[in-house]
Formats: sequence, structure tokens, C-alpha cells
Amino acid sequence: MNGMVSVLIYLVAVVILWWALQRASKTLEPVAEDGGGHAPAHDKLADDLTKIEGIGPKISQILSKEGITTFTALAATEESRLEAILEAAGSRFSLAEPETWPEQAELAAAGKWDELTALQDRLTGGRE
Repeated sequence: MNGMVSVLIYLVAVVILWWALQRASKTLEPVAEDGGGHAPAHDKLADDLTKIEGIGPKISQILSKEGITTFTALAATEESRLEAILEAAGSRFSLAEPETWPEQAELAAAGKWDELTALQDRLTGGRE
């Protein structure tokens, strides 16, 4: 009888553990991709702004400190504000030209990766 109670307790524990893991896995579903290997912008807290032609890791960091962390936020930012941010960051960023960044970011935010790639193929360092 005592052995049977131990087996029953073990089975109940296994079922509870299984249930908890199933429940947890539903909250950790993988991010869906658009077929091009890119996750939709709305599924995460921040986007990889280095996907924008002309933005490298340092400029991405600078933009992040200014609260620009998503493609949507970058798309909504005026070129003049981007220029002011770069100017405040120092002379080493004076060569960066943000004129196409909002346009590129708008395409990325919309998940239009093919159109973004076509645009970027025409650019040099983010410039037309």
C-alpha cells in the first residue's frame, strides 16, 4: 500500500510538471518570420537599426539613447532631428547622412524587406 501511494504521488507530480511546462511554452512562442529571415518589427521591444543602410552599431547606440529603438520610431523622426542627434554625438559622426533613414525604416517597419533591399542596393552609405 505504501509503495502504491509513492507511485501515485510520483504520477501526480509528473502530470503537474507536464502541465506547467505546456502552459509556459504557450507564453514563449517563437517570433514568426516573414519568410526573409526577419521578424516583424511589432513583435519585439527594439529593432536592429543596423539593418538600415548608413547605421552602424555606434549610431544605433546613439539613437537608442535618444529613445529611437524601433523602425517605427526612426521612420517618424525628422531628418533635422537625426542630424542634430549626430552633431551632438561628436565630429566622428559628421559624415553620416540620415536623409534616407526614415524611408528605409518605414519599409522595415512594414515588413517590406524586398523593397528595402532594392532601395538599399541603390544607396551608398545611406545616401541616394
